[in-house]
Amino acid sequence: MMHRASFFKYGAIALAAAMLLPGAHATVTSGDVLANRIADERAEYARATRQSAAAEARAEALSARAARASDAAARDRIALAQLGLRIQSAEAGLAAAQARLAIARAMEQQQQVRLAAQQRPLLELVASLQMLTRRPPLALFAQPGATSDLIHSRAMIEAVLPHVRAHTAILRSELQRSRALRGAREATYAAVQRAHAQLAQQRNALARSAAEGRIRAAALNSSAGLEADHAIALAQDASDISDLVGHLEASGAVRDRLVRLGGPMARPGSVADSRGDSVAVTRAANPAYRLPVIGSVEQGMGELTGVGARARGLTILAAPGAQIVAPADGRIVYAGLFRSYGRIVIIDHGGGWTSLIANMVAVSTRVGDEVAQGSPIGRAGPGHPRITLELRRGGQPMDIATLVS
Repeated sequence: MMHRASFFKYGAIALAAAMLLPGAHATVTSGDVLANRIADERAEYARATRQSAAAEARAEALSARAARASDAAARDRIALAQLGLRIQSAEAGLAAAQARLAIARAMEQQQQVRLAAQQRPLLELVASLQMLTRRPPLALFAQPGATSDLIHSRAMIEAVLPHVRAHTAILRSELQRSRALRGAREATYAAVQRAHAQLAQQRNALARSAAEGRIRAAALNSSAGLEADHAIALAQDASDISDLVGHLEASGAVRDRLVRLGGPMARPGSVADSRGDSVAVTRAANPAYRLPVIGSVEQGMGELTGVGARARGLTILAAPGAQIVAPADGRIVYAGLFRSYGRIVIIDHGGGWTSLIANMVAVSTRVGDEVAQGSPIGRAGPGHPRITLELRRGGQPMDIATLVS
């Protein structure tokens, strides 16, 4: 059995050692993982914030364009495009808020790791003090040499006390930081809820505006049904999506030639209608072009796909249910299901330019609709939707990266 005086002596040594114990390697590793996660979320937050600001700026810029439009149909298209862009801004704002929440949670976890590292030596200190208090000091005088051991132990404990006070102060500071981080996380969660509400409000406004627009468009566009039937027939005859795009481009070229012939005035809202805010890219050699959905480019043009072929466009990883908008002004020449591509939309921009947007879960436009850049055309699916975007001119795939502004 350990001599009582030796017990006090070695107990004091255990106190000093407890204060000097370093954190475990697992704690360091966990801290590194959290630091990397925080860095990734900060990059996501910066990207989403930029996307939100850019979409909102584009929506504001459309106000001047609406003021220049001379007919109601053009103003309706622009108003719809503003709503589409504001929905994308709200989606990016939600992504930014969610990234902030992830940062707050990771920082709180990081703080818990730090707090545990600070608490450990103090917990060991308390345990050592409990062991010492179980032996009454008076019993030391019954043992030879116990007095000198007591004095030695007392001196060691007094040497440890400054470390105890310092660690206690640090621990108090860490606890205050933990409370501040918890408050920041709760505030960020409230911001996420507000972003959700704002997005829902914008989507409701879009639904009302789209319903009203369809009623007005039906009165003006009596040939839409025939054009849609023609597009469906072309889809049934097409061997693949390239064939379908080729057929539609040929039909668009014929239509462009016909509307340039002399004769009756073109119906309002058509490609040839120059009285209003008609399709701007018909007159442009290089159309102003933007990605149709908020997200990150997962696969670029020319990269190898999963089946070993070269990609003819971009694959964009989007948020579940993300709003998809027209990448440039144009006319819808196909909207609906097509084989394994899900729901697709093909837009004729005029001048030989054609866009294909594929893998949508829902389409909110119809064949014959005139769309402004930013006009809502559909939504992405659930899970981790990947939207395919191809831009062609005269049937040839074009590099989208050189046109995106």
